[in-house]
Amino acid sequence: MLVAVGALFVLPAGGRAAHVRTRPALVVATMDSRLEQAQNMAFFQPFARASGQPVARRIWGGTLPELDSHGLHAGNGGTWSLVFTEDSTIRAACMQGLVVRLAGSSTNPDGCGAPGLTTQVVVAWDQSWRKTAPRWADFWDIVRFPGKRGLRRDPRTTLEIALMADGVAPADVYGLLATPQGVDRAFRKLSQLRPYITWWSTPADAASILERGQVLMSSAPGDAVRTIGPRRRDTIGVSTDMALSYGLSWGVVAGQSAAQLVQSRNLLHFIVQPDRQADFLARYPATAEQPAPGATPAAVLPMDVQFWQTHYTTLAHRFDLWLRDAG
Repeated sequence: MLVAVGALFVLPAGGRAAHVRTRPALVVATMDSRLEQAQNMAFFQPFARASGQPVARRIWGGTLPELDSHGLHAGNGGTWSLVFTEDSTIRAACMQGLVVRLAGSSTNPDGCGAPGLTTQVVVAWDQSWRKTAPRWADFWDIVRFPGKRGLRRDPRTTLEIALMADGVAPADVYGLLATPQGVDRAFRKLSQLRPYITWWSTPADAASILERGQVLMSSAPGDAVRTIGPRRRDTIGVSTDMALSYGLSWGVVAGQSAAQLVQSRNLLHFIVQPDRQADFLARYPATAEQPAPGATPAAVLPMDVQFWQTHYTTLAHRFDLWLRDAG
């Protein structure tokens, strides 16, 4: 569902409200409703008030075919303006010409998107079961810790977790996953857990299965866990040991008219201003859990965007075949 923001009204001399013709809304596609609400308050509503340019929002699944259908190959529904999703998706879209290359920077030399947020996929678990944080090896130990497990329905993060659960050090994960033997090992490990997996596709899904008690433990974006209601949130533990860190970025959708593209760039420029970013982070904190004083710092695996740019298509196909065989 699209929700327009910022329609303009004036009061003529007679005092009755008259609607002023507005420009077509810029359509921004983001990842889940809770994130979108914070973005709406910090970015879209202030931009609409300041510029008179309406902004419409929608939730999307982060897939390239959906992006293409609302960009270069958009039908009568028109094109999207901006999208917000994880870096690996933005980079793949950039390589396929589905988003516009922006001016490069020291942190983003090829101009594939504008950084928007950094988060982690962590181990989240029901603390009513136990207070001690489980590790990925415990995640696979159904005999000692019976119950459902939540994992992302995507090879990204899921294959890395499988290898770490099988004893691979975080620093060695991508080197191994780049080999046929490493890929086979990751899928063998996943097969051991297959009957017990509850899949999630979006951060909101991951938060939901934890909040409803559908799983004993789950991989989950840490910022999504922090959006769970306070009553249930206090019973859910988060461990960042062997977490996967990754970025989320904004992309300017290709295929827009010249006039719309100007407004889309204006909106992105507004979003990345420091005051807007501070407002957003106050509404949607994404800071990682800090270790207790004196505790050993957690080992964190940064997601290798270059690896997934090269291998995503092949591994996603194998992952889909594996899911199909799972029945």
